[in-house]
Amino acid sequence: MKALHRLVSKIADALFAVSLAAGVLMMAHVTIDVLSRTLFNAPLPGTGEITASYYMIAVAFLPLAWVTLRDEHVTADIFVSALPGPMRAVIAVLVDLLVILYVGAFVWQTWVSALARTRRGEVWEILGGFLPIWPTRWILPIAGAAMVLAMIFRLAARLTRTDPLTGNRQGKEHA
Repeated sequence: MKALHRLVSKIADALFAVSLAAGVLMMAHVTIDVLSRTLFNAPLPGTGEITASYYMIAVAFLPLAWVTLRDEHVTADIFVSALPGPMRAVIAVLVDLLVILYVGAFVWQTWVSALARTRRGEVWEILGGFLPIWPTRWILPIAGAAMVLAMIFRLAARLTRTDPLTGNRQGKEHA
């Protein structure tokens, strides 16, 4: 479990770092565009398209595995929290399995779409030329696959009573 934890954590941390870098680049790009447009009446071509197709996709999807490992997804568990412990544990396992299946289907479909758009060489027309969009189509299956891996680890951790944040096995008193 520790080896799997290290692998999943490294992947999640790397994707999170890339998403942070994309966020910083997005802020710098938009700021430079606004200053250029305001001061010199010369906006940067394609700022909106680059922001929407590159930066925002990376910022929104690449942290999924990182958030999953820390169990920080938004949840509405008002009814589940009122159930007895064993029932909550069963529901948690079922939810983990459903998420793995759903996100696995998401990965498959986004992979197929990314492959088709790559083969086609998808571009968007922007002022002054064309912007290749096909590379950004790979962000979704990569982020989704990392989330599936994190969910598989979380499920294995749940079933073996391992702390998902450290990869250390917990005693029965902590379960």
